[in-house]
Amino acid sequence: MISNEVSFPSANGELQLFGDLSLPQEQEDHLVPAIVVVNGSGPIDRNGNIPQMKIKLNTSNQFAKHMAEERPKDRAIAVLSFDKRGVGKSTTKGDKNLFYRTGMMDIVLDAVEAARYVSEHPRIDKSKIVLMGHSEGAIIMPIICQEVKKAGLTDIFGCIFYCGFGETLEKAMELQREHILADVQMEKGIKGLILRSVVTSDKLIKQFEDMKKKVNAPGDPDFISMQCGLVKQPAKWFREHMKYDAEDALKENITCHCLAITGQKDVQVHNEQCSSEKAAAFVPFAASVESHRPMNLTHALRSIDGRASILNIKKDYIRMGKLPLDAELLALTDDWCDRKLFGF
Repeated sequence: MISNEVSFPSANGELQLFGDLSLPQEQEDHLVPAIVVVNGSGPIDRNGNIPQMKIKLNTSNQFAKHMAEERPKDRAIAVLSFDKRGVGKSTTKGDKNLFYRTGMMDIVLDAVEAARYVSEHPRIDKSKIVLMGHSEGAIIMPIICQEVKKAGLTDIFGCIFYCGFGETLEKAMELQREHILADVQMEKGIKGLILRSVVTSDKLIKQFEDMKKKVNAPGDPDFISMQCGLVKQPAKWFREHMKYDAEDALKENITCHCLAITGQKDVQVHNEQCSSEKAAAFVPFAASVESHRPMNLTHALRSIDGRASILNIKKDYIRMGKLPLDAELLALTDDWCDRKLFGF
Protein backbone atom coordinates (compact mmCIF):
# COMPACT_ATOMS: atom_id res chain seq x y z
CA MET A 1 0.00 0.00 0.00
CA ILE A 2 1.17 3.49 -0.86
CA SER A 3 -0.29 6.10 1.48
CA ASN A 4 0.34 9.74 0.62
CA GLU A 5 -0.87 12.94 2.20
CA VAL A 6 -3.00 14.84 -0.32
CA SER A 7 -5.05 18.02 -0.27
CA PHE A 8 -7.92 19.54 -2.20
CA PRO A 9 -9.94 22.76 -1.88
CA SER A 10 -12.92 22.95 0.46
CA ALA A 11 -16.26 23.54 -1.24
CA ASN A 12 -16.16 27.27 -0.46
CA GLY A 13 -12.55 27.55 -1.63
CA GLU A 14 -11.42 29.17 1.62
CA LEU A 15 -8.96 26.47 2.70
CA GLN A 16 -7.28 23.22 1.73
CA LEU A 17 -8.59 19.98 3.18
CA PHE A 18 -5.82 17.52 3.97
CA GLY A 19 -6.08 13.76 4.09
CA ASP A 20 -4.49 10.46 3.16
CA LEU A 21 -4.96 8.65 -0.13
CA SER A 22 -4.13 4.96 0.21
CA LEU A 23 -3.40 3.25 -3.11
CA PRO A 24 -2.77 -0.44 -3.84
CA GLN A 25 0.93 -0.87 -4.47
CA GLU A 26 0.66 -3.82 -6.84
CA GLN A 27 -1.79 -2.33 -9.35
CA GLU A 28 0.10 0.57 -10.87
CA ASP A 29 -0.59 -0.64 -14.42
CA HIS A 30 -4.41 -0.29 -14.31
CA LEU A 31 -7.20 1.76 -12.79
CA VAL A 32 -8.63 0.81 -9.40
CA PRO A 33 -11.94 1.56 -7.64
CA ALA A 34 -11.87 4.08 -4.82
CA ILE A 35 -13.77 4.58 -1.57
CA VAL A 36 -14.22 8.05 -0.08
CA VAL A 37 -14.66 7.94 3.70
CA VAL A 38 -17.25 10.30 5.19
CA ASN A 39 -16.73 10.28 8.94
CA GLY A 40 -19.24 10.70 11.75
CA SER A 41 -20.18 13.78 13.75
CA GLY A 42 -17.71 15.70 15.85
CA PRO A 43 -14.16 16.95 15.25
CA ILE A 44 -12.96 13.73 13.62
CA ASP A 45 -9.67 13.56 11.75
CA ARG A 46 -8.60 11.54 8.72
CA ASN A 47 -7.85 8.50 10.90
CA GLY A 48 -11.29 8.41 12.51
CA ASN A 49 -9.97 9.81 15.79
CA ILE A 50 -11.18 12.66 18.01
CA PRO A 51 -7.99 14.37 19.26
CA GLN A 52 -9.91 16.89 21.42
CA MET A 53 -11.45 14.06 23.45
CA LYS A 54 -8.33 11.88 23.35
CA ILE A 55 -10.33 9.11 21.67
CA LYS A 56 -8.38 7.01 19.18
CA LEU A 57 -10.65 4.61 17.30
CA ASN A 58 -8.49 4.49 14.16
CA THR A 59 -11.52 3.43 12.12
CA SER A 60 -10.60 5.18 8.88
CA ASN A 61 -6.91 4.30 8.71
CA GLN A 62 -7.62 0.66 9.60
CA PHE A 63 -10.35 0.57 6.95
CA ALA A 64 -7.96 2.06 4.37
CA LYS A 65 -5.21 -0.43 5.20
CA HIS A 66 -7.62 -3.32 4.87
CA MET A 67 -9.04 -2.20 1.53
CA ALA A 68 -5.78 -1.14 -0.12
CA GLU A 69 -3.37 -3.69 1.33
CA GLU A 70 -5.05 -6.68 2.96
CA ARG A 71 -7.51 -7.62 0.23
CA PRO A 72 -6.36 -9.86 -2.69
CA LYS A 73 -4.00 -7.87 -4.88
CA ASP A 74 -6.24 -8.06 -7.94
CA ARG A 75 -9.17 -6.69 -5.89
CA ALA A 76 -7.48 -3.99 -3.83
CA ILE A 77 -9.29 -0.65 -3.50
CA ALA A 78 -7.98 2.89 -3.02
CA VAL A 79 -9.28 4.85 -0.03
CA LEU A 80 -9.38 8.60 0.65
CA SER A 81 -10.02 9.90 4.16
CA PHE A 82 -9.56 13.53 5.16
CA ASP A 83 -9.55 15.92 8.10
CA LYS A 84 -12.79 17.87 8.46
CA ARG A 85 -12.75 21.66 8.39
CA GLY A 86 -11.17 22.89 11.60
CA VAL A 87 -9.59 19.52 12.41
CA GLY A 88 -6.03 18.28 11.96
CA LYS A 89 -4.33 20.13 9.09
CA SER A 90 -7.62 21.34 7.56
CA THR A 91 -7.46 24.67 9.38
CA THR A 92 -7.03 28.36 8.77
CA LYS A 93 -4.62 30.42 10.85
CA GLY A 94 -6.23 32.05 13.88
CA ASP A 95 -9.71 30.57 13.36
CA LYS A 96 -10.37 28.46 16.44
CA ASN A 97 -14.09 28.21 15.67
CA LEU A 98 -13.87 26.89 12.11
CA PHE A 99 -15.16 23.44 13.02
CA TYR A 100 -18.06 24.88 15.04
CA ARG A 101 -19.08 27.21 12.20
CA THR A 102 -19.22 24.34 9.72
CA GLY A 103 -22.75 23.29 8.77
CA MET A 104 -24.12 19.97 7.60
CA MET A 105 -24.23 21.17 3.99
CA ASP A 106 -20.61 22.34 4.25
CA ILE A 107 -19.68 18.76 5.20
CA VAL A 108 -21.76 17.42 2.31
CA LEU A 109 -20.14 19.72 -0.24
CA ASP A 110 -16.64 19.03 1.08
CA ALA A 111 -17.33 15.32 0.52
CA VAL A 112 -18.29 16.16 -3.07
CA GLU A 113 -14.88 17.81 -3.49
CA ALA A 114 -13.26 14.66 -2.11
CA ALA A 115 -15.16 12.63 -4.72
CA ARG A 116 -14.01 15.09 -7.38
CA TYR A 117 -10.39 14.68 -6.27
CA VAL A 118 -10.39 10.89 -6.55
CA SER A 119 -12.36 10.94 -9.83
CA GLU A 120 -9.60 13.04 -11.39
CA HIS A 121 -6.74 10.92 -10.04
CA PRO A 122 -4.81 9.11 -12.80
CA ARG A 123 -4.85 5.75 -11.01
CA ILE A 124 -8.54 5.68 -10.09
CA ASP A 125 -11.49 4.39 -12.12
CA LYS A 126 -13.98 7.27 -11.88
CA SER A 127 -16.85 4.96 -12.84
CA LYS A 128 -16.32 2.95 -9.64
CA ILE A 129 -16.27 5.46 -6.81
CA VAL A 130 -17.96 4.38 -3.60
CA LEU A 131 -18.84 6.40 -0.51
CA MET A 132 -18.39 4.85 2.93
CA GLY A 133 -20.26 6.84 5.54
CA HIS A 134 -20.03 6.11 9.25
CA SER A 135 -22.69 7.50 11.62
CA GLU A 136 -23.40 11.06 10.43
CA GLY A 137 -21.51 10.20 7.27
CA ALA A 138 -24.10 7.48 6.56
CA ILE A 139 -26.97 9.82 7.38
CA ILE A 140 -25.92 12.47 4.86
CA MET A 141 -24.76 10.20 2.01
CA PRO A 142 -28.00 10.57 0.02
CA ILE A 143 -27.45 14.33 -0.25
CA ILE A 144 -23.80 13.79 -1.18
CA CYS A 145 -24.96 11.59 -4.07
CA GLN A 146 -27.39 14.31 -5.13
CA GLU A 147 -24.74 17.02 -4.99
CA VAL A 148 -22.26 14.85 -6.92
CA LYS A 149 -24.79 14.75 -9.76
CA LYS A 150 -25.37 18.51 -9.52
CA ALA A 151 -21.61 19.07 -9.78
CA GLY A 152 -21.54 17.22 -13.10
CA LEU A 153 -19.38 14.38 -11.77
CA THR A 154 -19.87 10.73 -12.64
CA ASP A 155 -22.64 9.24 -10.49
CA ILE A 156 -21.55 7.47 -7.32
CA PHE A 157 -21.29 3.73 -8.00
CA GLY A 158 -22.10 2.56 -4.49
CA CYS A 159 -22.78 3.58 -0.90
CA ILE A 160 -21.63 1.72 2.20
CA PHE A 161 -23.73 2.79 5.18
CA TYR A 162 -22.12 1.99 8.54
CA CYS A 163 -24.30 2.78 11.57
CA GLY A 164 -26.68 5.39 10.24
CA PHE A 165 -28.82 4.01 7.41
CA GLY A 166 -32.25 5.70 7.39
CA GLU A 167 -31.39 7.64 10.55
CA THR A 168 -31.73 11.31 11.45
CA LEU A 169 -29.85 13.26 14.08
CA GLU A 170 -33.02 13.98 16.04
CA LYS A 171 -34.14 10.33 16.08
CA ALA A 172 -30.65 9.22 17.07
CA MET A 173 -30.58 11.69 19.97
CA GLU A 174 -33.99 10.45 21.12
CA LEU A 175 -32.73 6.87 21.08
CA GLN A 176 -29.64 7.88 23.04
CA ARG A 177 -31.84 9.48 25.73
CA GLU A 178 -33.78 6.22 25.99
CA HIS A 179 -30.56 4.26 26.45
CA ILE A 180 -29.32 6.73 29.08
CA LEU A 181 -32.52 6.28 31.09
CA ALA A 182 -32.35 2.49 30.75
CA ASP A 183 -28.74 2.48 31.96
CA VAL A 184 -29.62 4.70 34.90
CA GLN A 185 -32.41 2.34 35.93
CA MET A 186 -29.96 -0.57 35.94
CA GLU A 187 -27.36 1.15 38.12
CA LYS A 188 -27.24 -0.30 41.63
CA GLY A 189 -26.42 1.08 45.06
CA ILE A 190 -25.83 4.71 45.97
CA LYS A 191 -24.63 5.58 42.47
CA GLY A 192 -27.93 4.34 41.05
CA LEU A 193 -29.97 6.31 43.58
CA ILE A 194 -28.08 9.51 42.81
CA LEU A 195 -28.31 9.07 39.05
CA ARG A 196 -32.05 8.36 39.16
CA SER A 197 -32.61 11.55 41.13
CA VAL A 198 -30.76 13.79 38.67
CA VAL A 199 -31.17 12.01 35.32
CA THR A 200 -34.85 11.89 34.40
CA SER A 201 -36.74 11.89 31.14
CA ASP A 202 -38.13 15.37 31.78
CA LYS A 203 -34.69 16.80 32.50
CA LEU A 204 -33.13 15.22 29.41
CA ILE A 205 -35.93 16.50 27.18
CA LYS A 206 -35.70 19.98 28.74
CA GLN A 207 -31.95 20.00 28.14
CA PHE A 208 -32.54 19.14 24.48
CA GLU A 209 -35.28 21.76 24.07
CA ASP A 210 -33.12 24.43 25.73
CA MET A 211 -30.33 23.64 23.29
CA LYS A 212 -32.75 23.90 20.34
CA LYS A 213 -33.85 27.35 21.54
CA LYS A 214 -30.25 28.54 21.59
CA VAL A 215 -29.55 26.97 18.21
CA ASN A 216 -32.57 28.75 16.71
CA ALA A 217 -31.91 32.09 18.39
CA PRO A 218 -32.52 35.29 16.38
CA GLY A 219 -29.74 35.90 13.89
CA ASP A 220 -29.12 32.20 13.27
CA PRO A 221 -25.76 31.91 15.08
CA ASP A 222 -23.16 29.64 13.49
CA PHE A 223 -22.30 28.22 16.89
CA ILE A 224 -23.40 28.57 20.51
CA SER A 225 -21.77 28.25 23.92
CA MET A 226 -23.23 26.12 26.70
CA GLN A 227 -22.36 25.11 30.26
CA CYS A 228 -21.21 28.61 31.23
CA GLY A 229 -19.25 28.99 28.00
CA LEU A 230 -17.18 25.84 28.53
CA VAL A 231 -18.74 23.87 25.67
CA LYS A 232 -19.31 25.01 22.09
CA GLN A 233 -21.97 23.51 19.84
CA PRO A 234 -22.28 23.91 16.04
CA ALA A 235 -25.65 25.69 15.78
CA LYS A 236 -25.75 25.97 11.99
CA TRP A 237 -25.02 22.24 11.76
CA PHE A 238 -27.88 21.43 14.18
CA ARG A 239 -30.38 23.61 12.33
CA GLU A 240 -29.60 21.99 9.00
CA HIS A 241 -29.85 18.49 10.46
CA MET A 242 -33.21 19.26 12.07
CA LYS A 243 -34.61 20.22 8.65
CA TYR A 244 -33.19 17.14 6.95
CA ASP A 245 -35.54 14.29 6.05
CA ALA A 246 -33.34 11.22 5.65
CA GLU A 247 -36.13 8.96 4.43
CA ASP A 248 -37.08 11.32 1.60
CA ALA A 249 -33.42 11.84 0.72
CA LEU A 250 -32.84 8.09 0.44
CA LYS A 251 -35.89 7.56 -1.75
CA GLU A 252 -35.18 10.52 -4.00
CA ASN A 253 -31.41 10.34 -4.43
CA ILE A 254 -30.16 6.78 -4.07
CA THR A 255 -29.94 4.91 -7.36
CA CYS A 256 -26.59 3.21 -6.79
CA HIS A 257 -25.65 -0.11 -5.18
CA CYS A 258 -26.07 -0.05 -1.39
CA LEU A 259 -24.65 -1.93 1.57
CA ALA A 260 -26.13 -1.06 4.98
CA ILE A 261 -24.72 -2.43 8.23
CA THR A 262 -25.71 -1.47 11.79
CA GLY A 263 -25.00 -3.69 14.77
CA GLN A 264 -27.56 -4.79 17.33
CA LYS A 265 -25.35 -3.48 20.14
CA ASP A 266 -25.20 0.01 18.67
CA VAL A 267 -26.65 2.32 21.35
CA GLN A 268 -26.33 5.49 19.26
CA VAL A 269 -28.47 4.76 16.19
CA HIS A 270 -31.34 2.42 15.33
CA ASN A 271 -30.45 -0.90 13.74
CA GLU A 272 -33.98 -1.93 12.70
CA GLN A 273 -33.68 -0.09 9.37
CA CYS A 274 -31.12 -2.70 8.35
CA SER A 275 -33.62 -5.55 8.30
CA SER A 276 -33.88 -6.74 4.70
CA GLU A 277 -37.53 -5.71 4.31
CA LYS A 278 -37.10 -2.20 5.71
CA ALA A 279 -33.82 -1.55 3.90
CA ALA A 280 -35.37 -2.26 0.51
CA ALA A 281 -38.28 0.08 1.27
CA PHE A 282 -35.90 2.93 2.18
CA VAL A 283 -34.15 2.85 -1.22
CA PRO A 284 -36.75 1.71 -3.78
CA PHE A 285 -34.72 2.99 -6.75
CA ALA A 286 -31.32 1.61 -5.70
CA ALA A 287 -29.45 -0.55 -8.22
CA SER A 288 -29.26 -3.12 -5.41
CA VAL A 289 -29.49 -3.13 -1.63
CA GLU A 290 -28.00 -5.48 0.94
CA SER A 291 -28.30 -5.05 4.69
CA HIS A 292 -27.01 -6.72 7.85
CA ARG A 293 -27.47 -6.41 11.64
CA PRO A 294 -24.50 -8.21 13.25
CA MET A 295 -25.43 -9.44 16.71
CA ASN A 296 -22.55 -7.93 18.73
CA LEU A 297 -21.42 -5.00 16.58
CA THR A 298 -21.25 -1.56 18.24
CA HIS A 299 -21.13 1.98 16.87
CA ALA A 300 -17.34 1.87 17.19
CA LEU A 301 -17.26 -0.85 14.50
CA ARG A 302 -16.06 -3.43 16.99
CA SER A 303 -18.01 -6.22 18.65
CA ILE A 304 -18.45 -6.76 22.36
CA ASP A 305 -19.75 -9.52 24.58
CA GLY A 306 -22.41 -8.64 27.11
CA ARG A 307 -24.61 -5.56 27.27
CA ALA A 308 -23.62 -2.28 25.61
CA SER A 309 -23.92 0.79 27.87
CA ILE A 310 -24.15 4.37 26.69
CA LEU A 311 -23.08 5.64 30.13
CA ASN A 312 -19.75 3.88 29.70
CA ILE A 313 -19.33 4.80 26.06
CA LYS A 314 -16.16 6.87 26.33
CA LYS A 315 -14.45 4.22 28.43
CA ASP A 316 -15.60 1.53 25.99
CA TYR A 317 -14.42 3.57 23.01
CA ILE A 318 -10.95 3.96 24.49
CA ARG A 319 -10.80 0.20 25.10
CA MET A 320 -12.21 -0.76 21.69
CA GLY A 321 -9.90 1.67 19.93
CA LYS A 322 -7.06 -0.70 20.74
CA LEU A 323 -8.80 -3.51 18.86
CA PRO A 324 -8.90 -4.18 15.11
CA LEU A 325 -12.07 -3.43 13.15
CA ASP A 326 -14.71 -6.12 13.48
CA ALA A 327 -13.91 -9.18 11.35
CA GLU A 328 -17.54 -9.82 10.39
CA LEU A 329 -18.01 -6.20 9.33
CA LEU A 330 -14.97 -6.38 7.05
CA ALA A 331 -15.97 -9.78 5.67
CA LEU A 332 -19.44 -8.51 4.74
CA THR A 333 -17.92 -5.43 3.13
CA ASP A 334 -15.32 -7.47 1.25
CA ASP A 335 -17.95 -9.82 -0.12
CA TRP A 336 -20.08 -6.90 -1.31
CA CYS A 337 -17.08 -5.18 -2.93
CA ASP A 338 -16.04 -8.40 -4.66
CA ARG A 339 -19.48 -8.85 -6.19
CA LYS A 340 -20.33 -5.25 -7.05
CA LEU A 341 -16.95 -3.78 -7.98
CA PHE A 342 -15.21 -6.84 -9.43
CA GLY A 343 -18.04 -9.14 -10.56
CA PHE A 344 -17.02 -12.12 -8.42
